[in-house]
Amino acid sequence: MSDTVLSISLLNERVSASAVHRGTVAGTWERAEPVTDLADFVSVLREAVQQTGYTGTVVTVVLAHQRLAQQLVESPPVKGRNLKLFLQNRAKQLKPFPTEAAWSYQPTLPTRNAQAMLLHLLPRELLDQLVLGCQQAELQCDRVIPTSAILQRQLAELPLEPLEVALLAADTGGTTTVVIGRKDGQIYLCRTLSSSWNTHADRVNVDLNRTLLYVKQQFGAAVNSVWLFGDGAQNQVERIRTALKLAVKLSPVQPGPFYWSQEALKVPVGDTNNLISTEQLQAPRRRVMLRVTGALVGLLALIALAAAGGVQYVVMDRGKQLVKLESKVEQLQVRSAALQDREREFLQKKQFVKIVSDERVAPVPGWFLGYLGDIVPEELLLGQVRLNRENDQWYVELGGTLQPTTNQAPAKVLADAVGTLKRNLAQGPFHVQFLGEADSGAPGKGAPAGNRATSRLAAAALGPDQFFVEGVMKETPKSQTPNSKEGQSTK
Repeated sequence: MSDTVLSISLLNERVSASAVHRGTVAGTWERAEPVTDLADFVSVLREAVQQTGYTGTVVTVVLAHQRLAQQLVESPPVKGRNLKLFLQNRAKQLKPFPTEAAWSYQPTLPTRNAQAMLLHLLPRELLDQLVLGCQQAELQCDRVIPTSAILQRQLAELPLEPLEVALLAADTGGTTTVVIGRKDGQIYLCRTLSSSWNTHADRVNVDLNRTLLYVKQQFGAAVNSVWLFGDGAQNQVERIRTALKLAVKLSPVQPGPFYWSQEALKVPVGDTNNLISTEQLQAPRRRVMLRVTGALVGLLALIALAAAGGVQYVVMDRGKQLVKLESKVEQLQVRSAALQDREREFLQKKQFVKIVSDERVAPVPGWFLGYLGDIVPEELLLGQVRLNRENDQWYVELGGTLQPTTNQAPAKVLADAVGTLKRNLAQGPFHVQFLGEADSGAPGKGAPAGNRATSRLAAAALGPDQFFVEGVMKETPKSQTPNSKEGQSTK
């Protein structure tokens, strides 16, 4: 229980309040006018807060009401949740009013047959009016306790023997609350009588007699003494003693207008007499948790939406990049195809250059043929030119015929022309030495002698107008080629 509490005693139509701050009574207030309708309970609370100077939010209500009823219930040997479910079903069956019931319970001593519980039954709409009034006053009603729970604690203050059974009756503003129990605080029965000894004493005496008989019948317990508490109790001692034929005494506890509200603060927090259920007590917390959960869910939803938006943005951005990349890929593919075409063209040209380079005419034969075209006499017609390279030498074979002539000595013309040709070849830049004229003209080692022998045999079979010349020349240095100045000077 909170150290700061506004404790309200609502004894039918009488209201008093005690404001407690950190365990100390900070203010009290008693309402002069009766409260006839709980629908206006919010105005009572606001007045109590103002008069007591209460600054907290927690409210405890001690209740005595003509519609508050009690029922003794024998229960099976169950505890906890199963016991509450059993009592809830019994409350629906035993309620003396047609509307929904709010209920709480007090453990009692066992009956002759089984363990027992005392059910407190109050119409739900009355309890809701109390709770709603607190909410409208911006307060929180955490306990509504029957007056019997307070009276049960007073048994310990009576001068009783340990196992003595006593009846304690208290005036509660138009009703009478009755508790039968022992000094150790264990009870047999609690009842709320609809009459008060200050208005209908005879009815109270009849109800007390019925209560004594009921306890003896159900529990087998005989009440030894009767104790009275509250307004007008002293005037009822002799009357009740005569009616019950028992010892009747006044309670040693002094009554007062704030007794009930201040004693309610001594009732433990987890006491089962509280008419406000655990579900109702946890409802504000659940509402707060629901709000917090709703806020968290909303926040998570916003985060999820933001994340989804971010992902969508990234997807769209990646899509745009993909389109750009696909365009670049197409461009690269086109460029790659162009490069491949250029590569094929290059390879073709390279192959062509290689072919041209590998199959080009050797420098010496080319130069020689070019030179030969300049020095062959007009009288001769070359029909055979053969160049063979053997080691570092070139073997030359020239053959042909005499051009048609009107000269009467064609043999002489052929001899002169052949001699001129041989001189030009011998004195020219190639320095051809003819075979048979010097030793250097002999075939070298490894020379294809078979080819030359074939050529000689072919030359031996020449006609009178044909000629055949065979010679050898060394590879001419570059400085002595026909295109060089030195070669030209040699010529």
